[in-house]
Amino acid sequence: MEKVIWLSECSESNEVPVTAIIAIKNQEISIAQNKVEQTKFVWEHAEYVAVKCACEKLNTKYLDMASIYVNLEPCEFCSALLSAVRIKNIFFGAYNSRGGGIIHNARIFDKTTRQPFIIGGIQETRCSKLLSSFFKKIRK
Repeated sequence: MEKVIWLSECSESNEVPVTAIIAIKNQEISIAQNKVEQTKFVWEHAEYVAVKCACEKLNTKYLDMASIYVNLEPCEFCSALLSAVRIKNIFFGAYNSRGGGIIHNARIFDKTTRQPFIIGGIQETRCSKLLSSFFKKIRK
């Protein structure tokens, strides 16, 4: 999770500082940050970009041996995507009570038969501060 936070802190764009890493057996397959503002596509969340890159790199449609590390609870869209690609493990930092789709709101994995291993709240304070400071800065 250290790397996820570091990458997000280094973001120089006006993107929400979310970073996702896909790994298999501790080997990074893809690393991505949000690209919504850059591409003007609302689905270009860090998780989506990381999954797309990993699937292309591995030439597969499923990531059933992979883990995703992200500094914010994935939204409903990204949670559904992670379910569709059969991700094995999900590790995230800050909880997202407004837009999260795993622990909050739609609770995507409560409705699926395939259940990934999920741990939330990893370095939660640090991840939350990173996101809060970003939103404070853009609201000024």
